[in-house]
This record gives sequence, structure tokens and C-alpha cells, in this order.
Amino acid sequence: MRWIIGDIHGMLSPLRTVVDTIDRIDSAARIYFVGDYVNRGPDSKGVLDFLLTLKNARFCRGNHDDVFDLVLNGIGYAENDARGDRAAALSWFMQHGLIQTFVSYGADFNMLEKITRGNASASQLKTLCDMVPPEHRRFIRTLRAVIEEDDLFIVHAMYPLEMPSDDPRISFRLTSDAELRSQLLWGRFNYGALASEKQWKRTGYFGHTPSQNYVEFGASNQPLVGDRLVLLDTGAALATDGRLTAYCADTKQYIQADPGGELSKTV
Repeated sequence: MRWIIGDIHGMLSPLRTVVDTIDRIDSAARIYFVGDYVNRGPDSKGVLDFLLTLKNARFCRGNHDDVFDLVLNGIGYAENDARGDRAAALSWFMQHGLIQTFVSYGADFNMLEKITRGNASASQLKTLCDMVPPEHRRFIRTLRAVIEEDDLFIVHAMYPLEMPSDDPRISFRLTSDAELRSQLLWGRFNYGALASEKQWKRTGYFGHTPSQNYVEFGASNQPLVGDRLVLLDTGAALATDGRLTAYCADTKQYIQADPGGELSKTV
């Protein structure tokens, strides 16, 4: 069966728990990820080490991964506020958890704090990037923007409700549409999108916007399931009541682990 895992954000313990649980209950599992492997949580390095060991896994690119790619490799997938400037991207995303990512690779916290108050020097940038193993840099560089199968697609953030997902497929549309590339990594759905009419023939699976953002509509740390739309970021790194979710596209069952790695729900 196919299992889709939401935003991880450096949370290795719940990641291990949900993957181990999937392995235990589904010997033929295929695992897909919506992106955002790094930042915020304490062990982004451990997360990437673990992901690189997985077989039968496919990985989407998140906006946090894309900024990390720009910092590490000098190139990203979609336009963002850093406008291609590696040092600016580094300083910008220190405020969004990149400081925890580099600490997990052994960087000096005091140096990182100084960078948050101004752009890094060329030597500081090189020092930080050299701490990241080549295999991690390749993993980040080669992340895809979309995973497509006949009955589903997976992107990180959003896909326009009014845009068909077939004829041509999303991957083809992305080759010539820079705005769509940015929407896939940075856009957000509103709550009404769950029930809204869509031009998609397939079900779309997304992360990026935590389900806790919809608390005014009664949502909490559970995945949000609507008409051909499933939102899987359940805030694993945001709070003690956050969860990491793995959702089965074939049975609609889902598994959750809390930030400490305890299995909290199997539905």
C-alpha cells in the first residue's frame, strides 16, 4: 500500500516510529513524503541520514528544503524572497529553524546567532556548508517538485483548484510556469478548499500549512480530508501536541506519532 508522510522538520523520533509501524503492518509498503525534512526540530541531520536508508520511498521538495538547497548548492527550484542570494537565504531562514538544522551538523550556536543579525560572510557560509555531507547535499539537490500516479499526486504546498492536473500532467506544466513552481512550494489553501469544486481528476496530497492553522474551524492535530484533497502537516515540530502523520492512500487509515516518538494514534 501507499503511505504518505507529512512535514517532518527535523523530528527524527516520530519519523522512526511511523516508519517502523508501517513496516510492521504492511510488508509491501511504498512510502511517499510531502517535503520539509529540515529546520525547526532538533535533528535534521539524523532525519536525512534515516531517509537515505529507506527503500521503496519517494520524496517531494518542500519550501524549507528549497531554501536549504539554495544555501548549500547555490540554486533552488522556485523563486523566493532571497532572490538567489545564498547569504540572504541563510540569514532569512535562521528565523525559521535553519539554526537548529546547522546545530544538528555541529555548527557553533554563537556564530549562528550572529548570522541571524546580518548576512553571513563568504567564509562563514563555506564553513557551514562544508559541515553537510555530500550525500545530504545531493539528496536535497535532487528532490522533485511533484510525485504523480494515475489516481493521485503529491506536492508540498498547494495546487490551484481551477487548474486541471492532467492533459498535460503537472510535471509538464511546471517546466514552463515559474509562478506554478512557486505556488507548489509556497502557496496555501484556505479551509474552504477542502469542500470546493476542483478541476483535478486525481486526489492531491499536501503538507506545508499545519492543520492547527484551521483551529477556528475545529481542526487540531489531525489530517484534514476533503474532496480530492488531503492536508497532512499536523505540526510535528510546532508544539508538544503536534503530530507526525502517515496516511494510507489506499485504505484511508492513518498513523500518528507525538514529538517524543510515542505512537499516539492508528485510525
